[in-house]
Amino acid sequence: MRQGILANLAPGSVEGFIGIECYVTRHKGVGGVIKRSPEDFQTWEQLLDGLDARSAYESWRGMREGLGDQFLAVMRKRGVDTIRACTMLAKYLGIKPGQIGVCGIKDKMSVSWQFITLPAENMGFDGAEIGEVVRVLPIMRVSWRISPEKLARNIFEIVIREPSGGVEVAQEVLEELRFTGLPNFYGPQRFGISRPITPIVGMLMIEGRIEEAVKAFLAEYSPLESQDNRIARMRLLEDFDPVKALDYFSRTLRYERAILRHLARKPGDYLGALRVLPLRLRRLLVESASALIFNKTLSKMIAEGLLNVVEAGDLAVRLDAFGRPEPGRPIRVSSANLREVERLIARGRLAIVMPAPGYLSPAPRSRKGEILLKTLNELGLELNAFRLRICPEASTRGSLRPIKVPRWMCRASQLEDGSIKLNIELPPGAYATILLREIMKPGSPLAFIGGKSVNSCES
Repeated sequence: MRQGILANLAPGSVEGFIGIECYVTRHKGVGGVIKRSPEDFQTWEQLLDGLDARSAYESWRGMREGLGDQFLAVMRKRGVDTIRACTMLAKYLGIKPGQIGVCGIKDKMSVSWQFITLPAENMGFDGAEIGEVVRVLPIMRVSWRISPEKLARNIFEIVIREPSGGVEVAQEVLEELRFTGLPNFYGPQRFGISRPITPIVGMLMIEGRIEEAVKAFLAEYSPLESQDNRIARMRLLEDFDPVKALDYFSRTLRYERAILRHLARKPGDYLGALRVLPLRLRRLLVESASALIFNKTLSKMIAEGLLNVVEAGDLAVRLDAFGRPEPGRPIRVSSANLREVERLIARGRLAIVMPAPGYLSPAPRSRKGEILLKTLNELGLELNAFRLRICPEASTRGSLRPIKVPRWMCRASQLEDGSIKLNIELPPGAYATILLREIMKPGSPLAFIGGKSVNSCES
């Protein structure tokens, strides 16, 4: 991937660009769009102990008893992504964003409720409120910091507006998916829907080309983003003057403006400019390159009919009661244990996994592994490249990701205006948009953001 690659991006080519190249269901989709408003996409978390973020927020009557130097709190946000919400909250409380623990990243164009932890001494018992965008309510004192390991599932209420098909079509697709399995692609929002910039920047970071990475983040433009933002990026390409760019880059482009301010103060300090971005975002950029490789590999596996095939040399992991991979070494499938592995997969106890590559990733010794290594080779990468020499804090060890979503639930119902409402439960790391694309069969991922072009750095 090189700079300029997004300039001719067409709506219908976005999914191919991020490695999603197929469907597993044959039924015609219902069409339509989601996220005409944030209220059309509501999502919240449920922890292992059953604590529900939305219920905890809506039934809040004050702090519960507890001990520890952290507050477990629930954050409701609207129209802002998790990284931005935590940055805003940290500034409001006078702490560093890294002091706020989260289970995962929630979309900008949504109403979401998620659990966070933060130092108890920095927030009062009444919580914190930042306009109509973020509100945080403390639940109890705890002695631990929240992490993805505490998350049991994500729950969604999603409304598909203006569908061309009725709820019965959605139900037919869901029935087929229960037979084929739901491929565990990384969703379009992982990369930026109208401006899939994150894997481009991530690849440049991996290659040690930090100046190019920063310039791509700022100036790589897409015809699918808003006209004002596209024109600003094109103008910056002409002279790359950060001081002048601060006058015409929209204030909604907060990360870009932060980088521009740094370069205006310290011309040529591209590594320092990159480090202006929150650490979570820097890591996300590199992990996006890893996610792209996973998607490309999974698409090729599906094309070869391998999604539901267990081979000797595959890697499998045990699943807990919530369908989450258990920690520990993966199981190497062999001719001796293949039948037992197939039996446990059928019972929901095991899942076949593929690396989302990192510098410690094991490669399957099967056809699936051959496809992964070929994909890496096509991009000119080796696994050890994910240990970054420049900006080492953004390195990724990699992870093992089930090739199918292990356990999921979806109910479809028709609303009075003809819209279709979906109630969905997914394990951590699975994307609702991957289920939605099978149900909707949209002509473009823009259907996942209201059918409109928006700036991907905010989405």
